[in-house]
Amino acid sequence: MKNTIILIAIGFIAVVSGVLGTLFVTGNLHGKSPAPAVAEDGDGTQTSEPMRIEPSERIYVSLDPAFVATFRGSQTVQFVQFDLEVAVTNKQVEEALKTHGPAIRNRLVMLLSDQDPEVLRTQEGKEQLRVHIRDEIGAMLDSLDVEPGVVDAYFTSFLMQ
Repeated sequence: MKNTIILIAIGFIAVVSGVLGTLFVTGNLHGKSPAPAVAEDGDGTQTSEPMRIEPSERIYVSLDPAFVATFRGSQTVQFVQFDLEVAVTNKQVEEALKTHGPAIRNRLVMLLSDQDPEVLRTQEGKEQLRVHIRDEIGAMLDSLDVEPGVVDAYFTSFLMQ
């Protein structure tokens, strides 16, 4: 009985220590406020860093149907297909993605057709493409005078053959 109580006390202390350690590392223990939602350079232009926003405040927009592109001249890879979700900060940006979906899809298909399929086979290549897609969508919406609000883009499936 005494050993059980000691084990429960040690488990409780371990859990509390883990929670406090996480809060300390993330900066939430000292009441720090989160970073601003828009990451900008000193000259006012957006950086390639994703916007900092609480996950609970994000709206995820699926860009359906799946993106498909073919590669010419590649002996090993003929096409790529992926599903894409875009995290945005508000309903206005969500509506702009839906309203201007065909123009955004066109821009992304053109971007995709310029990719080197051998680079896309690597994890780094996929990550570079994902970041480039996020930046392209943000630039496209900016050119349409939509307030900044693209947080990130995520592949929900990715197939190359």
